[in-house]
Amino acid sequence: MVKSGLVDRPRVSHYRLALHLSTAFLTFVYTFWVAMDLWYPVKKQIHTSVRNLIRIGFGVLLIQIIWGAFVAGLQAGYIHSFWPFMSEGKLMHPTVYQEVTPVWRNFVEGKSGVQFIHRYLAYVVVGVIVYIWYRTKNLQLTLPQQYGIYALLFMVLVQFVLGVFTLLYQVPLVLGVLHQAVALLLLGTMTFVLHRFTR
Repeated sequence: MVKSGLVDRPRVSHYRLALHLSTAFLTFVYTFWVAMDLWYPVKKQIHTSVRNLIRIGFGVLLIQIIWGAFVAGLQAGYIHSFWPFMSEGKLMHPTVYQEVTPVWRNFVEGKSGVQFIHRYLAYVVVGVIVYIWYRTKNLQLTLPQQYGIYALLFMVLVQFVLGVFTLLYQVPLVLGVLHQAVALLLLGTMTFVLHRFTR
């Protein structure tokens, strides 16, 4: 990864950055899961439909993290510093699908397209987690399940607000690093919740 960007320019391949980040995060998830198997050896109150919903949320969050790495690798956070619109009064800036050809490459290699995916996928992540909370609020849950759901709701709201401010202020170092760190905490919280509804 480092070699891909430090030969002729001080920037790494966003694909390799995403792979590197995803591998690190998934290693953390696996290690955390094994640790929780030791902390909670007894199965309790598995709600199959909710578990499947949490699995979907986990998958969407992983995709969002990958596109976050694309944004970082392409330095796409420095453009379109408006919210809630990408530019003044527009949900989609024209460069989202015009930056490179063919059109599909804009969403993995174009700065505008990559930011578009990361920006609006954030709403999906928030929506799924709020729906998880809604689906579980009337269920008989164990304390770890309850605490996990509320922690997940809190973490996703913190991460969303951090993302907005990181964008508005054009990625100051502190906010950028904090946004990435909270992404790891959010993934860890989602892993905890999935484990509590699985085991």
